[in-house]
Amino acid sequence: MKKKVGAAVLSVAMLSTLVACGAKSDDGANKANSADTTSKGTGKKAVITIIQNKVEIQGALEDAAKEFNKTQDKYEVQPLGAAGDNLMTVLQTQFSSAPEKAPTIFTTASGSEFQKYLPYMAPLDDMKAASKIVEGQDTAARSDGKLYGLPVALEGFGLIYNKDMFKEAGVNADDIKTWDDLVAASTKLEQVKGVKKAIAYAQESYFRFMHPFNWPFALMKDTSGTIAKINAGELKLQDIPELKEYVADLDKIKDHTNLSKDTYDEQVAGFAAGQYAMIHQGNWAQGLLNDYDVKFEYGFLPVPFEGNQGIAVGNSNFFRVNKHASEDQQAGAKAFLDWLLTDPAGQHYVTDEFNFIPVYSGFDTSKMDPLSQEVNRYASEGKTVKWVFDQFPAGADQEFANQVEKYYAGKLTGEGLLEALQNVWMTAVKK
Repeated sequence: MKKKVGAAVLSVAMLSTLVACGAKSDDGANKANSADTTSKGTGKKAVITIIQNKVEIQGALEDAAKEFNKTQDKYEVQPLGAAGDNLMTVLQTQFSSAPEKAPTIFTTASGSEFQKYLPYMAPLDDMKAASKIVEGQDTAARSDGKLYGLPVALEGFGLIYNKDMFKEAGVNADDIKTWDDLVAASTKLEQVKGVKKAIAYAQESYFRFMHPFNWPFALMKDTSGTIAKINAGELKLQDIPELKEYVADLDKIKDHTNLSKDTYDEQVAGFAAGQYAMIHQGNWAQGLLNDYDVKFEYGFLPVPFEGNQGIAVGNSNFFRVNKHASEDQQAGAKAFLDWLLTDPAGQHYVTDEFNFIPVYSGFDTSKMDPLSQEVNRYASEGKTVKWVFDQFPAGADQEFANQVEKYYAGKLTGEGLLEALQNVWMTAVKK
């Protein structure tokens, strides 16, 4: 391996301080998102702060900001630390106390997060990037006919598997069509030298709960209708057949997993080292895999719940612009995002450094990384499952994940897990 990557996630307290006070510009006097940095005619650059949740792109985003800053003398883009799972907590704190000092650019998912932070979003219909969004991919960012977000990327998740290890174990990935097939394959894979467990989940809330539990909800006949009944108190999670089946399947595979004990970095590192044959992850893991000397081939394998043969594909994360920022800051935010998404120099970072699958026309996708190519293949073949976790109650992902942790630790049965998740769900809905 080349190196072990440390996730650049700042604590909530540190992020709150950064956002409220602002990172200093080169002259040491300007404060991020402070109105006195944007007065016209003062000669000062408008400071544009940006906060997002993708730890793996933070370094490349900082490099992109530096390059953009060199192209003009009106704006200074200053990325704050990647907030990871803490992003919603940070945004809640900043927008509730001083919206004008909150980040100029921020990311949120669609669905409940979009609705929660819509009062702080500026419309983006006038942007060049908005006119290049692939048809249909802007729907989740629209309200009352206006566009309030730019999709970050097309992404997909499922089981990333070691093709060489599968061959060594005598497992044909195409033969895994049911959950029992997955269990049987896991038993064989754990006979391969160096393998600790067949499957690894990461411990962060989206990776422990939101993404894994997307499967039973997405494969329901009427996801939105079911969730509406849950929210209204007309239906409990523990009474839903798909969820009961899913936790029963988790019981079957539990002993073949790492019990979701690893961090995201550790999970990917273990996969790169051959300790895990599969990881439940998305194409964003490519950024971390690139930091290791991976000698084997890898690709995506569908999670075979209810015979599913697709991976989960969506673009629920969007760039937003803070409407409470000054006019200069909003203009600078739009200028940076247009540069990033429509200028070849900025697009280079999106595809080659962030390893994103673009949701905009005009990109050169000929050099996409292996996992992005896999997502593209599944999408082009129509073998996809929708992202529906954005319909889960906003801001409750960590508490949901806490209950899953108890399940993996043996403190909750499968039935007890659903009861615990039901309590978390209803508490969040009532807030």
